[in-house]
Amino acid sequence: MDLAQRTILFVGGLKQQVPHMRRYVEEHNGSLSHHDGGMEDNMSRLAKLFGRADMVLFPVDCVSHAAQNEVKKLCRRWDKPYLPMPSASISVFKQALTALLASGPAGTEQPIEAAWPTKGPSRGSRPAH
Repeated sequence: MDLAQRTILFVGGLKQQVPHMRRYVEEHNGSLSHHDGGMEDNMSRLAKLFGRADMVLFPVDCVSHAAQNEVKKLCRRWDKPYLPMPSASISVFKQALTALLASGPAGTEQPIEAAWPTKGPSRGSRPAH
């Protein structure tokens, strides 16, 4: 995978994982910007990071709903592709990044099911009888 000098904005997640994610992105010819989703970073700083970002990832289990909504709003305004991740793990980050690189037009949210295969039935589904 070649990120071709793209900048990835990662919003939320676990602070201790960011250096590992940054190293992974840099090893693939890209750069990573991080915003913690408003825990310590000011939310106004988030909008400033969008100018440099080429695509945005955020884990839905480790970022506030307000931050998720702000990210989606800014992605639409700046016409940036984004992908909500089901968890903040590094393996999901890698899968989501690969899926986002292969995604469609900018500014569109990719369904999580399209981004990577899930194991077992999805939430809310019931087995057939």
